[in-house]
Amino acid sequence: MSHVSAPPMLSAQNSIQDVFLNSARRDRVMLTVHLLDGRQFEGRIKNFDKFSVIVEVAGADQLIFKHAIATLATERALATYLPSDRA
Repeated sequence: MSHVSAPPMLSAQNSIQDVFLNSARRDRVMLTVHLLDGRQFEGRIKNFDKFSVIVEVAGADQLIFKHAIATLATERALATYLPSDRA
């Protein structure tokens, strides 16, 4: 039986998702969160990790699991969300 190695994973610092979320958090960009069940709300990203995002919505914090998010839509384009080695 031969061993097949998996392709190398992107490190957290090179993840497009992490760079996008961090840019939106740092710039305090208002965004619309669309959940898989059809609900949506507007807020600002306060923090995030591998599995979840904390979004401030109407002055309260919402912990949202990433697997429940369909899309995140910003009101404006972010300055850059691609790391320089991928642009």
